[in-house]
Amino acid sequence: MNAFTGELDRVLHQPIRTKIMAYLVACDECDFTTIKKLFDLNDGHMTTHMSELIESGYVEAEKALVDGKVKTIYSATKKGKKAFEAYVETLKNLIL
Repeated sequence: MNAFTGELDRVLHQPIRTKIMAYLVACDECDFTTIKKLFDLNDGHMTTHMSELIESGYVEAEKALVDGKVKTIYSATKKGKKAFEAYVETLKNLIL
């Protein structure tokens, strides 16, 4: 019998997006530049990955004025947190 019964979330089953979601779930929110530097991404890659997470409803973006500059702040949504927990559980089932 196959112990693997779940399907891997295609949005989360991408290494950079997995890392971004893990980080956002752990820290609640983070800005564009910090995430970009943390995962060594260029602007284009960062925008592509965040767009995918936002379109899926897993992350929300908010613009904020910080020190006179507009910053984009990202946070995991309830849907995103639930999806990430399910994704981790599916991976556990796969490897155990």
